[in-house]
Amino acid sequence: MPNLLPHQPDLTDEQREIQALAREFAQTEIRPIAAEVDERDTYSPLDVVYKAAEVGLTSYMLPEEVGGGGIDDVFTGCIVQEELNWGCAGIGNLVTSGAFFARPVLEVGTAEQQQRWLAPLCGARPPLTSLASTEPGVGSDSAAMSATARRTDAGYVLDGQKTWISNGGIAEYYVVFATVAPGTGSKGVTAFVLEKGDPGFSSGEPMRKMGQRAIINTEIFMQDCEIPEDRRLGEEGKGFYSLMHTFDESRIHLAASAVGIARAAYEYSVEYARTREAFGKPIGQHQAVGFRLADMATRIDAARLLTHRAARSMDAGRHVPGEAAMAKLFASETASWVTWAAIQTLGGWGYSREYPVEKWSRDARLEEIEEGTSDIQRLIISRGLLRD
Repeated sequence: MPNLLPHQPDLTDEQREIQALAREFAQTEIRPIAAEVDERDTYSPLDVVYKAAEVGLTSYMLPEEVGGGGIDDVFTGCIVQEELNWGCAGIGNLVTSGAFFARPVLEVGTAEQQQRWLAPLCGARPPLTSLASTEPGVGSDSAAMSATARRTDAGYVLDGQKTWISNGGIAEYYVVFATVAPGTGSKGVTAFVLEKGDPGFSSGEPMRKMGQRAIINTEIFMQDCEIPEDRRLGEEGKGFYSLMHTFDESRIHLAASAVGIARAAYEYSVEYARTREAFGKPIGQHQAVGFRLADMATRIDAARLLTHRAARSMDAGRHVPGEAAMAKLFASETASWVTWAAIQTLGGWGYSREYPVEKWSRDARLEEIEEGTSDIQRLIISRGLLRD
């Protein structure tokens, strides 16, 4: 199948190398098992994670000081994320899930904490990690979280519940956000690291999901969960800023993920339109199909450009909530539309599980929901436009 990624003249030699590495890994290790993993539903293929670790794809974004690749720019992360998610969104996001956990540890953690929890992620068999902020009654309004952390002579006692936690139950380390001052909104939000097996810390059963099934999601519970003081990341009440900064970066990476899904569906549609004949000629030569392919290509390219602009702005040190929201909004809605268009192009076969486009359509839907729905992205953008 042809790879229709447009020429990108602004990439460095190092970026081209890691792009090629991620593309080959997606082609040889991810694509062949994507359908099977999806069918198994609540199953995370750890063997693929370990294979990715062997070539550096699980730790390239972590600092050299802890054993990582030291490639910390958001733009390069987008290049890798697009390629891996071209292979399979669930598996691709599983491979790089350690970066989501690592961001607040790097943002506000001490050097000792970074060595303690990030160095293991750079090994041959890296442990899975997780970040927990969403609660049953609190999604995008993170300042309203109700999980509490009460200071004691020995450290802190955490109580509360989190939901839709990626790698829940199978992760070894969790960054958990809780408030040390209930009723004060964002001022009390503080970050802590919990480890699997901590007394009073447990998880629920895996959730049955529409798509991206290689990522297991569960609820987690903290009941009189006592941890030492050195598990706190940063100062009390400084966790909200770290969480918002994490969301800015992860939304840009999610936009790149959405571009990867859309590109997979587009490439498959182009190949199908070249070979499937109707009314005496390939269906791609019928204007209705050809125009749809043109729209698919245009939207994908626009989504990629928005994503890369946001990434380069963040790498330049700018505050980018609006640009990140624009990229995530447009790219996620593009992925949903392009995968719908792919189903239309394949007709009845597009609706069949014998072909991959229906899976890509299901995977794409999550991109419009996770880490802020499209409505929330529009809210962020509009507030930025109206701010004095």
